[in-house]
Amino acid sequence: MKTFFIYPNTRKDDAHLLLPTLCAQLARDGVRLVLPTQLRGARLDIPGIEYLDTEQAVCVADLAIVLGGDGTMLRLARAAARQALPMLGINVGHVGFMTELEPDELGEMEKLFDGSYTIDSRMMLHVAVRRGGRVVYENDALNDIVLAKGTAFRVVRVRIAADEEAVTRFNGDGVIVATPTGSTAYGLSAGGPVIEPSAENLAVIPICAHALTAKSFVFAPTRRITLVAACEGGSEVFISPDGGLGFAVRPDDRVEITRSALRTRLVRLKGNSFYGILQRKL
Repeated sequence: MKTFFIYPNTRKDDAHLLLPTLCAQLARDGVRLVLPTQLRGARLDIPGIEYLDTEQAVCVADLAIVLGGDGTMLRLARAAARQALPMLGINVGHVGFMTELEPDELGEMEKLFDGSYTIDSRMMLHVAVRRGGRVVYENDALNDIVLAKGTAFRVVRVRIAADEEAVTRFNGDGVIVATPTGSTAYGLSAGGPVIEPSAENLAVIPICAHALTAKSFVFAPTRRITLVAACEGGSEVFISPDGGLGFAVRPDDRVEITRSALRTRLVRLKGNSFYGILQRKL
């Protein structure tokens, strides 16, 4: 690994404080450093640093080092996955379930140069919204696709099918379709199952369903999950991949969710098991 893209959460003071130390250490190791263009004014005083837009940086880098928490990891995940770029997370957030190192563990990065690391390959989801048979929106997500109401005091009517076969319907606040990675995020808060990453299943989890019989479902990764939803009173319903910008869904739209062709690659240096991380972080 010769070129590292350093991707900090610029809204976190701890990321700004750690950035010069991280860059100085990697520069001593002979790494070519690339940072986002918005950090040109950071005055790091380290020769040779390059500044590129994120889309350009992920094309030239061998590794992305993310300074932040899980949200920062998610913001970079799609761009990194399109280039099969591994990510190493350094936690300056709250939970940091996907991150590998804490700020006092920068010494562990020496393993990057002698091959003493593994790559944890995580499945992602692909969502396509079909309107009149035509795809009007599509995106990919590492954690989840959330379908939810846009108005607090309305109810969403949700119908769910798997490979065109009706599974269930309910009224509530919406539904989450989560990967195993996302099963420890919003899906866990909504009462969904925890799924180990190697299982590669899709979890479909109702949000505040108004029915005692509304349950979570776990599907095989080859299934195509279809959601059809409408909100009482004509209020809007939105889908959001990984908590990003929402897209308004109409009552006659078909929201189709499948396993993505993209995969997120997470660098592991410490050999911690999924269950060890689960117990420590949650």
